[in-house]
Amino acid sequence: MEEFSSTFEALREYIITPDVRLHPAFQVIQQFKSLPDFLMFPAFLALRHQDHSPEASLHGRLPPDIEIIHAMKAFSSFAYEAREESQSASDVVNYACQNWVVHLSRAPNPWDNNLSHIFQSFWDRSLLSWLERQWCLKDLRSCLTILSEGGEIAKVRVLQRLLRLAN
Repeated sequence: MEEFSSTFEALREYIITPDVRLHPAFQVIQQFKSLPDFLMFPAFLALRHQDHSPEASLHGRLPPDIEIIHAMKAFSSFAYEAREESQSASDVVNYACQNWVVHLSRAPNPWDNNLSHIFQSFWDRSLLSWLERQWCLKDLRSCLTILSEGGEIAKVRVLQRLLRLAN
């Protein structure tokens, strides 16, 4: 319950800036923020990181209410598939998923055209898939932290591109 409370608090504090609001990944966060409490908790339970190691205990699983089961059936199936896919990912993919923004923030400025293109392509086409995987690997709080940093990088890149076009 403490994990849900801290995630819920981080979600309330997270502000989506207007310049990234239309991106699908940020729309998912916005939609999650707007869920009624009775749906937010089962969604959180469905997507939270689960330790599948032999040492992990099964405590902390609450039986959901029957009405919520019906409302969340499709979502739960999707979340299960996403968690399974995330669990089967290689360590390299997991590392990249969790640390891409750190590496980009350390890249020399200005970026060459290849790195700019790769980042823009990822941002435009794969960020929603990343959100799904990262949420299943870690938690929503880590997604919000990485999205904030990634959003700052994206803003800088958009400004640099606009300046190049203006010159």
